[in-house]
Formats: sequence, C-alpha cells, structure tokens
Amino acid sequence: MPTGNETILAVDDERGLVDIYQAWFDDRYDVRTAYGGREALSTFDGSIDLVLLDRRMSGVSGDEVLETLREAGHDCPVVMVTAVEPDEGMVELPFDEYVLKPVDKKELFETVERALVRASDDTANDVLDALGDEKARRCCSVLNGEVKSAREVANLTGYSLPTVYRRLNTLRQAGLIESRTRIDPGGDHHEVFVTIAERITVELDGFSVMRELSAESKA
Repeated sequence: MPTGNETILAVDDERGLVDIYQAWFDDRYDVRTAYGGREALSTFDGSIDLVLLDRRMSGVSGDEVLETLREAGHDCPVVMVTAVEPDEGMVELPFDEYVLKPVDKKELFETVERALVRASDDTANDVLDALGDEKARRCCSVLNGEVKSAREVANLTGYSLPTVYRRLNTLRQAGLIESRTRIDPGGDHHEVFVTIAERITVELDGFSVMRELSAESKA
C-alpha cells in the first residue's frame, strides 16, 4: 500500500496546471514538477515513484517521454493526464492509467492511489490485474477467438471508445491480446485486436482465458 512518502513527478507544459497538481498532492506526497517533456527527462531519476504526464506537449511530447523512460528500463507507474481522446496509437503505449482533462481531483487521487497500490504489490500479476476489471474482462471476452477493431468492441460492449482503448491497453500489456493491421477494400489501414491462444488457463469469476508461460517463466 502507498505510504504517503512516495515521490510524484507532475509534467505539463501548462504551468498553471502543474501548480494545481502540486497544490492537490503536496500534503500527501513529495511532488516534483516539470514544465514540459524536456524538463521531465532531465528531472526524472530513480527516486520517482509515479509520473503524471501530459500527452501532447510542445517540443518533447508525453509519448516521447514515456517511451524514453521505458527504453531506459524505468517501470514506475505513468498516469497520462491529457485532453486528447484515446486513439488507436495509444494502445501501444506502455502507460498505466489514462485520465482525460478537465481533471476531477477525486478521480485523479483515486487513479494515482490505484497505480501506486499495483506498483507496491509484490504479488501483482498482469493477467489477474487485467481480468480483475469487469470492463476489461468484457472486452477480452468479445474478442476471444475473433479479430475486431476498437470501435467494434465498443459497439458490442456498449462502452465508450476511451473506455475500450484503456482496457485494450491493459490487456495488451498483460499479454492477453495483440494488435494487427487490417487493410479494408479501399486500401485504408486500421488497427484491430485479437486474443492470444495460450496454454494455461486463468479462472476468475467464471471467466477463463488461455495464457502460455513465457520461456523465462518456464525456466
């Protein structure tokens, strides 16, 4: 569980918004600030426990900051906080949570707390964590054995596209689904998703999915 001593790095090229995050979280966490992507990369170090990261920033974007951190081996939780609606490309981004602006203080607190809890749980399992969410299970079940676009998943589940994209990202990071490119008759390219048939079964509230142990896990 979070202790309240965690260090959060708040990143946005809107100075006023960064200052608001600092005011909201300062009495609970150690908050550091960065006014843009370049400053975020120069400020980040191993003491950061979580990053609040705007996606669209001038200069170095949030996507670039996130990819640079992951390529460097940093696995701390990253909460994307942005006015940009989720799109196909975001499913490939290794973030942990995605919150749309304008941000509600209570929602942001709960999101940060949830991300920190997962990060501090030594028994955390990507598969169980993904399938522990009812909406993620539903998205996975409508994909099971078939190839569908995010919009098709949204139509079948009744969830909004942002909700579907967030769940597809979680399922992809857990290794339960993969994305592919589909070319329609007009030549347009679309991202589609499919569950990965694997060897072991995870059972949760009557829902099961096959998952193969990686070579590393089998060793």
